[in-house]
Amino acid sequence: MVPCVAGSIAYICQPFGSLSSGVLVEWLGRKRFMMLLNVPFLLGWVLMCTAPNYAMLCVASVLVGVTIGLTEAPINSYIGEVCQPEIRGMMTACAGVFYQCGFFLEYLFGSLTNWRTAAGISASIPIFSAIYIALVPEAPIWLISKGRITDAERALCWLRGWVEPSAVKQELNELIRYHEETKLLLMNEPRDQQTKGRENPAFAEENETRPKSKTEVVTVVSDTEAPVGGSMCCGRRVEMLDRVRDLVRPPTLRPLLLVIPFFFFVHFSGLTSIRPFMVHVFEEYQMPVSGEWATVVSGGCGVVSTFLMMGTVQLIGKRPLSLMCTAGSALAALLLAVYALVEVAPQKAGEQLSATWAPLLLFILLSFCNGIVGQMPWMLLSEVFPFRTRGLSGGVSAAGCYVFLFLSAKTFLDIEHSFHLHGAFCFYGTISCIGFVFLYFRLLETEGKSLEEIEHHFTEGLSARRSTYTPSIGGVAKRCATRNK
Repeated sequence: MVPCVAGSIAYICQPFGSLSSGVLVEWLGRKRFMMLLNVPFLLGWVLMCTAPNYAMLCVASVLVGVTIGLTEAPINSYIGEVCQPEIRGMMTACAGVFYQCGFFLEYLFGSLTNWRTAAGISASIPIFSAIYIALVPEAPIWLISKGRITDAERALCWLRGWVEPSAVKQELNELIRYHEETKLLLMNEPRDQQTKGRENPAFAEENETRPKSKTEVVTVVSDTEAPVGGSMCCGRRVEMLDRVRDLVRPPTLRPLLLVIPFFFFVHFSGLTSIRPFMVHVFEEYQMPVSGEWATVVSGGCGVVSTFLMMGTVQLIGKRPLSLMCTAGSALAALLLAVYALVEVAPQKAGEQLSATWAPLLLFILLSFCNGIVGQMPWMLLSEVFPFRTRGLSGGVSAAGCYVFLFLSAKTFLDIEHSFHLHGAFCFYGTISCIGFVFLYFRLLETEGKSLEEIEHHFTEGLSARRSTYTPSIGGVAKRCATRNK
């Protein structure tokens, strides 16, 4: 019981890490930040494995929870920035596969061993993860934003298959131009902090018509950094405050209003709510398998569903998969509510239920559908936000995800007590039905589209100046790949 209580602390700590990750990932970079995060992961698992008392177990849970939240922004930003549009969906699906594999393995370890041994085995993962991340390059667009053009060129050569610099020259030049044009658009924004002393039409015209050497590009990219230490810190602080203001501007706010409600509908579809109490729920339904092994079955369904999603997302698309699986979750939850009303509610003490395989099959359907649709908002995080706010927006969205996760699990027992088991699943089924309607009208298809096309979708309807969008990373890769054929 103690590990379960301490484990719930990690859920409420995850949003704090997510909010911080959006700021830190822009400062440290995607790769460096992901490598550093393995240190608190390792420390947290070791503390959990060797905790001599309850207080130390809580400290370990807080550390692991905050670190989980910190991982969201760098992972999703990195995947979106290094992948071509034709493989981006599959790569983000791979992240979901390993996420579900982690759930399955932890459930399996918990069934075969005690919780200390499971934590000890988990402590080895950060070591291998740090070694793996050390072998991959930094995101090229982040390197360009810091004026490291040569490093960005090397990273592109590695990412495109260890090719020669000449093979990525066009893509590199377009990434540089994308970054410069983004800065020029920011200079045209009606913000005193950015326009004062910097708006120069002659300079802008010259930059549009005259090709730049590498030296000039570095100068333009790095012109926000002042030579004096105090001024540099002040400039970074102003820039970060401006990024926060960008969260409420349409190019970022519109995708936020898609992703955050998507997370809400995913976590209140039923499976997330019952996951900490799955043994109790399965016993109520009198499943033909024990509650402990039922969690393993649920985790296995999640793994199978994400593998299926990885293989079909390119063929079917994210929108049809999301709608079908949301409808499947609603159907499973409503049928479980009907079964609970008809069979469980009238049950007398000691009486055995009939057709106990029916709820098990419905739980498998719920786990299967939730395993697919639960990864969709994470996949959108790497696609729908503009580069300037991608890290911060991803952190805010992940924080919302973890808040909904905590609330859904925390309120299940209260909902069951107030409305009984059938009322709880009827509530979750209704939420999924509302989610289906929301996604039908709001969710766009992003599979196979460049980040430029996706960004344009969210800037449509703005004024002429603000609707002017620049070539984005996915669009650059897509055009360059077409030209090289």
